[in-house]
Amino acid sequence: MTQNPKNRFKKGLIISLYTLLAFLAIATIVGLWGLKPLLSKRIQYAVLKSTDSLYHIDFKDIQYNITGGDARILGVRWQADTTLYKQLDLAKKMPDNIYQAQVEEIHLTGINPWKIIFSSKLHLQSISIKEPVIQINHHRQYYNSFKTITPFYTILSKFVKSFSVEKVSLDNINFTFINRSEKKTPSTSKVEHLNIELTDLLIDSMSHRDKSRFYYMKECVFKLDKLEILTEDSLNKFKIKELLFSTKSKSLSLEHLEYEPQYKEIAYGNKTDGDDRISIICKNIKLDSIDLYKLFEEKKIYAKNLGINNGQINVFTDTRLFKPHKKMDYRPFPHEAFRKWQLKFLIDTIKLSRFKITYSEYNPQTNLVGNVIFDKANGYVHNFTNDSVPLAKNPNCMVFLKSKLMNKANVHFSFRFNVSDKQGDFSCSGKVLNMQLATVNQVTEALVMAKTQEGYLSYFAFDMHGNKFGLKGSTTMLYQDLKVMIYKFPPEDGVFKKRKLLSFIANTFVIKKSNPTGKKPPRVAIINYLRIPDKPFFYTLWKGLLEGIKGSVL
Repeated sequence: MTQNPKNRFKKGLIISLYTLLAFLAIATIVGLWGLKPLLSKRIQYAVLKSTDSLYHIDFKDIQYNITGGDARILGVRWQADTTLYKQLDLAKKMPDNIYQAQVEEIHLTGINPWKIIFSSKLHLQSISIKEPVIQINHHRQYYNSFKTITPFYTILSKFVKSFSVEKVSLDNINFTFINRSEKKTPSTSKVEHLNIELTDLLIDSMSHRDKSRFYYMKECVFKLDKLEILTEDSLNKFKIKELLFSTKSKSLSLEHLEYEPQYKEIAYGNKTDGDDRISIICKNIKLDSIDLYKLFEEKKIYAKNLGINNGQINVFTDTRLFKPHKKMDYRPFPHEAFRKWQLKFLIDTIKLSRFKITYSEYNPQTNLVGNVIFDKANGYVHNFTNDSVPLAKNPNCMVFLKSKLMNKANVHFSFRFNVSDKQGDFSCSGKVLNMQLATVNQVTEALVMAKTQEGYLSYFAFDMHGNKFGLKGSTTMLYQDLKVMIYKFPPEDGVFKKRKLLSFIANTFVIKKSNPTGKKPPRVAIINYLRIPDKPFFYTLWKGLLEGIKGSVL
């Protein structure tokens, strides 16, 4: 009996549908019962083969959905075979970094098995890795410096012709870096809650030559909401908020960076035997033109420009008598300590805008603190480096600042720090213009038990050169109609009483009322200050300036 065309079409459609369903069922069964163990073995074999048996990978389960084109790898553990360490080192094949990782789940989407089978190309839409725990043990091997890095495709080509992913995301990373290179006791750095996103990852025969890519990817973005790291001595803490770093733009931005002492002013002095207590807050930070090779291969920060648009720097000096440090004759200046930092820097230019800088000095005799405040500070730092190679070419870090002293007088400063010099060589100069001398009464009352009743400063300039042993230089202070009031020490019931007779004698016979006097040329005071070995940098600088001021008015 002949079927009409309509029935033949219906029967063909039903047969085709049943065939498709049967194929999907068979494919699913094969995927669950046949492909899974095969895939597991292939992955483990690939890891062993590509790492010369140094690493092996284990996982609890692989869930593969052939119809949806996605897979989940659960309970992943990536570990190194410690028995091979010594063998690789003797053969001079030991890598600088040894990795360990564990991940609860890796989710892959956009898997096309037919493309893998027929073209040997593995392309994925995305790889999502949630809450990985990663540890890197770093030990720099001298022989690796002379090796030619084998392109990763040479290893991958044993399995597929190319591997590409549109997007890779690693969410909430717990990262530990252990540096065993330089110290007998390893130094450990930890980062938590880090997010990384990779875009357009491609590994094939040509991608390693693509200059628009960095480690085979078009862009890698690091995001960090919050990070806190204690310094090695646990006296200070670094705080970071809202960090964003992109390899494509070669830039890093920070919303907030803070260097926070862990003790109050007097307690900090007790802990450090009188070190300067320095607190720093920087906001709206942008680092441009970062050298990615230096950053990832040499663990150094090289960049062209750093901009900071808002910040505060507070320096507190405790002038109490402390026991000298046992391990050193002279307390190191900041640029001497900077040279010894493990993390190496080279930043061509730092631009500072809208800073407030406060120098505070505690006088134990009066139990008061004198505060010198520089408002609305703007300036530049050039050749900010502690790395040996650039220091050999130019050892000098230059700092230029302009500001408002006590939000009243215009001030200009310049510093030169010879970072390479073992004796802490530096020089500084500056000038202050047009100020009522009573502006600094809060400082003079706290530190020298005196204040200005009358007097106007039209010009003050200083030029000093120093090192860890002391300061030499000169000051020129032009002023008119100076008159002071001296107070009795110690205060009675917390009240400072005037010493009228002593003030009269000082104003009449000791203090020079003006500079210049009459038709005489302006007096220039000479600074020759011998540093107290255990006193810090800013204390030494301030005492040198005070010697020049005293030489101008007495």
